[in-house]
Amino acid sequence: MTKSFAYIILVVSLFMVTFANAATVPVHDPSIVIVYKDANGNSYPSNDASGSRTKYYYIFGTQVGAAYSRDMINWTAFTPTFSINGTTTNNYYQLVKNEADYAGHTTSDDVKGNLWAPDVIYNEAQGKWTMYFSLSGNEFKSSIILFTASNIEGPYSRVGSVVHGGFTNSSASIARTDYAKVTGSSTVDGRYLDNSGKWDNTYAVSCIDPSVLYDESGKLWLVYGSWSGGIFLLKLNEQTGLRDYSYNYGLGNNPVWNGTRLRFDPYMGMHLGGGYYVSGEGPYIRFLKDANGIGYYYMFISMGFYSPEGGYTMRVFRSSTVDGQYTDVTGDNAVFDKYIFNYGNNTQYGMPIMQNYKYNWWTMADVAQGHNSVLRDEDGSAYLVYHTKFDNGTAWHNVEVHQLFFNENGWPLATPFEYRVGFGLSKKQHSKEDITGRYSVITHNSVDYAKLNSNLEEEMYINADGTLTGAYTGTWTYNFSSGKHYINLITNTGTFKGVVCEQLMDGLSTKTVAFTAMNSANEKCLWGYKRTNTANITTTNYKGQSLFIGDRQYSLTWDEYTKFNKQSVSGDFEVEYLFDNYTQAAENWHNWAVAIKTSSETWHLRADAWSVGTFTGSTVNHSYTWDWAQFKDVYKNKKVRLKVSRVGTSINVFSYVDSVLVYSCSSVNSPVSSVDVYLGGETCYLDVKKISSTQLGVREVVGTTNDDGTYTVAFNSVKGNTTNVSGDFELVYKFNNYHNPTSIENWDNYILRAISGGSTMLMRADAYAMDVFGSLAYTYDWNWNNFVSIMTGANVEFRIYRSGSTITYKATITARDGKVYNYQVIQTGAPTTPMSFGFTGEESLQDFFVIEKVSYEGTDVVTGQIQIQQALYVTNVYSYEKVLYINAPDAGEVEIYNVEGKSFGRIKYNKGLNQIYGLSEGLYLIGGNKIIIY
Repeated sequence: MTKSFAYIILVVSLFMVTFANAATVPVHDPSIVIVYKDANGNSYPSNDASGSRTKYYYIFGTQVGAAYSRDMINWTAFTPTFSINGTTTNNYYQLVKNEADYAGHTTSDDVKGNLWAPDVIYNEAQGKWTMYFSLSGNEFKSSIILFTASNIEGPYSRVGSVVHGGFTNSSASIARTDYAKVTGSSTVDGRYLDNSGKWDNTYAVSCIDPSVLYDESGKLWLVYGSWSGGIFLLKLNEQTGLRDYSYNYGLGNNPVWNGTRLRFDPYMGMHLGGGYYVSGEGPYIRFLKDANGIGYYYMFISMGFYSPEGGYTMRVFRSSTVDGQYTDVTGDNAVFDKYIFNYGNNTQYGMPIMQNYKYNWWTMADVAQGHNSVLRDEDGSAYLVYHTKFDNGTAWHNVEVHQLFFNENGWPLATPFEYRVGFGLSKKQHSKEDITGRYSVITHNSVDYAKLNSNLEEEMYINADGTLTGAYTGTWTYNFSSGKHYINLITNTGTFKGVVCEQLMDGLSTKTVAFTAMNSANEKCLWGYKRTNTANITTTNYKGQSLFIGDRQYSLTWDEYTKFNKQSVSGDFEVEYLFDNYTQAAENWHNWAVAIKTSSETWHLRADAWSVGTFTGSTVNHSYTWDWAQFKDVYKNKKVRLKVSRVGTSINVFSYVDSVLVYSCSSVNSPVSSVDVYLGGETCYLDVKKISSTQLGVREVVGTTNDDGTYTVAFNSVKGNTTNVSGDFELVYKFNNYHNPTSIENWDNYILRAISGGSTMLMRADAYAMDVFGSLAYTYDWNWNNFVSIMTGANVEFRIYRSGSTITYKATITARDGKVYNYQVIQTGAPTTPMSFGFTGEESLQDFFVIEKVSYEGTDVVTGQIQIQQALYVTNVYSYEKVLYINAPDAGEVEIYNVEGKSFGRIKYNKGLNQIYGLSEGLYLIGGNKIIIY
């Protein structure tokens, strides 16, 4: 048999694996089931009406391996218990003596070593947990055995055998099987035997690897089989959990063939896959619905040998009915009509979900992924649960879980990284800026598996103009389509249809935009993740009209670079502008323009999608939303947000009018040297409100993570970079905060380091500080009972302002469920000398997206008579993007004026923090505060 030698290795390696991957678990052939437990430890298949039970995920595997988890990340290993006549036992021989004697095993260790790939399901009719274990023996004498228990962890007691393999006419053990009961004959039909009278492993099944499911009509089925005759389906009796002997297969005792493909066998059941000793094992069927609500029965089979060098891959087929026929994405039948070497370089049969791969920061590659189960959670989400091995010369293995998403053709795709709570499909549409950038991609090609080769990362650019460059060339489209996040990559090697998602990168805990896609024609999967960075931003806000480009006489000419605004940048960068574009629009080109200059060349780009000069060897393409007949009104006297971004050799430009993207373009194969970015135009003038210059550097992460995503860093032992400030200042940090999902401590979160001279104050996320200088006053709006869960994976925007000897610390915390919380600390008697700020933590990790220093220039110029309501007293009035925040000790109302002194009316506010929406972009006076909405 294919597994005999490998399982001997497995027994030896289990002890080593426990320490090598202690945070995950070495459960081979994992089968997953959802379990709810009450306060007394009783287990159920669902929650109660009050929702008081706790949800767990349990996995069961070969050689009685098992584990449970609350999050499918952190697993706790255990050994399920068994009993004989009510007495707990670990004598596995006595437990299954009838099947052990049939298989030729005589000791408990022999039996345990050959107990393979169980599946556990709750039998509604019996009101018990049912475990189906396979016992493999000599000369294919295999059995699938049913056990039941009232508790998920046991003790399980033997009920009986479901199906057998390996029987022959010369065997005295034929009486131990149910062949005669099924067929009515005590003589084994010759089709099951070869010319020597032994079990014919090209036709007859090996009775291992059980998987049990209820179909959509409530009928109970057993899927089983491995190599040999292939994969079969048996109808089970819902009351007993054993074989339904009233269900007939074939025509009397004759098999049914579809040409040269076996369709039904009277004893073995319905033939779903394999045959002729073609590889294939670990069958698992689940009914899943795609994003359009269309459902199929998806059958997963692992092909190849499951040893590290065995070319093991998970393949998927589907059918509209549970009994088939099952076909793959190109229509190939899962049942074979002759022997074929169907693994290694042959990935024609069944869509391979993934193949040997390695990310750049990994020290070992993942190889031989397989024997999976699939979880369909209560919310409809689906997860692939499997074991993987490594290219380190051992048989080490551990469990991994990847979420499954469906492309627009309804085929399941595994995400590039392991599942983490709160990540997956975004609830909102990704912008073109979100998706555009430099990606690492892994193409899941067949490799020289015998040499443990793996698929490695390549570089690809998704450009703003809709093109792809790098490892793949072509075009791309993204369709949000009511939350479905479809992406299509039309490449030089074919079309990949996939899904865009948000993920945490394995072993790094850095958030990224990723995609998973499938080229159906070539039966090949493609993974990609956007390369991460931290944006170190210097932002200047221009009050009033303190930065003008051009003049009100519209005399600016297209090449007057001395009158343009100049930003000198290097490496990967972003320069973002917010300005009012004033033009008489006599011509299309009477608008803003940008110029990017190296020491010898200039790319001059106009607002009307025209380049006056480009870089040697580069290609510029454009994407816009306007109708040229109405173009002159697109930018005329409008508020424009313009971003110029360079990542690697691609320069992307995005132009927004009133917050709507109207134009993007890309210059691919551009220079990577230092450049000057100029903002100007022709026959126009620009009233600039803000300029942000960003250096896109290596992603800053404060803390450490294990491979399994747990955080073990000690208090204040890992410190992030610091930012120096002086005078009155404003600092902004944007990051995600992670701590262990099992954490119960409020302090296992981020900690701000405020440094003045030789003193360091540590301000924790849970409203506590150490080594305080000055005096601190705290306000927050969370419930302490929920604080730990709020901070798990929370997005934090942390702003720090100093005015004289008062520093305000303000955190806006968005939990993974989308709820927003606010935390503020006012420090009086604070230092007025230069300071530094940074972060540390405890058993946590912070993933920084933005570190921004904000300054202001000029003064506000407001005309007209303005009567400010002096009675308004607020702790703070500020804005972020399009939201106005008023934090007030009491309820009240305030007059709001625009920059021309015209009243917009009055805003009512409540005590505490108020969020006010609906203000257009611009500068306002609100309660004596100058506020920019952008």
